Amino acid sequence: MPLRDTLKTILADYANAKASPFKEHPLGDFIRHAAADAVLAALGEHGAGLVVEGSAGAGNWAAVPWMAVFDPAITLSATRGYYVVYLFHATQPVVHLSLNQGTTAVREEFSARAREILQDRADLMRKRVPEFVATLPIKKIELGANSRLPGDYVAGHALGATYSLATLPDEATLRTDLQAIVRAYRALTYRGGIDADVETQTDLSDEFNLPSQVSITETRKYVYHRKIERNNTAARNAKKFHGTRCQACELDFGERYGRIGQGFIEAHHLRPIATLEEGVQVKYHVAADFAVLCANCHRTIHRFSDPSDLAAFRNTINAEVAHERESRKQSQAAEID
Repeated sequence: MPLRDTLKTILADYANAKASPFKEHPLGDFIRHAAADAVLAALGEHGAGLVVEGSAGAGNWAAVPWMAVFDPAITLSATRGYYVVYLFHATQPVVHLSLNQGTTAVREEFSARAREILQDRADLMRKRVPEFVATLPIKKIELGANSRLPGDYVAGHALGATYSLATLPDEATLRTDLQAIVRAYRALTYRGGIDADVETQTDLSDEFNLPSQVSITETRKYVYHRKIERNNTAARNAKKFHGTRCQACELDFGERYGRIGQGFIEAHHLRPIATLEEGVQVKYHVAADFAVLCANCHRTIHRFSDPSDLAAFRNTINAEVAHERESRKQSQAAEID
């Protein structure tokens, strides 16, 4: 279904749908499934590695229904992180395309200061992707509801576009705007996201064995690589596929430490760090793109000449272990003689 028809359906029908029982209403199902599929289809190649989810509420109609685009390296939930989202006005046939933030985690941490924090982070988001401000010029939105969540969405909005049912743009324009905001989303992640303090070379040099002089562009690649590896969904799927035995040294924490170590392993992203570039889509194919490593091997492979070459790393450490064992045998034999 075209994106324009999708938005038009929700804008035209949601107000009437809210007057009907929520359970099993076709519009709720439409937003969760067909509408989310239409957004992903409209992204085309820009949607690689992204997840789209729609919601009209949980048990009851939401004041503000939404369809969100998530990068799994950042979040798979509208409650935390940051993401792209269509937010529908509570009382008017208006929808906002928004680069926004999860509000629940912020409110849990900052309570009464939540909206102040969200606004500060929204300002930081705009400053990190200034080249997209002219293309997506809407800096303030209104959602027409006084409840907490819509107000927090308003505070968390960074940039985007606003459409009304009466003046809904054509399909090409809607797709262009959507793809532009996803490019802004990817650029924001590469440039540090919503963290006020972006890690420096000093923070990363020990873990990745960086040379003495590394540009901020190169530093961002290492930060991005670590963010991908710490994606809980990818790590969980990697364990399901590869198991929990280290693919380099074959350590199984459950066998070594018993129940306390059962199931523990870390995910290592095999895509070469040099290939990570701003705006380039990262796919999460756990079979080809991730390995599972114990903490020691994971830390060590980051210092290896090619952290993407698991086979070479395995051969190297096995050779080192064999060499060390042989050296110990020779030393022991010499002592006996």
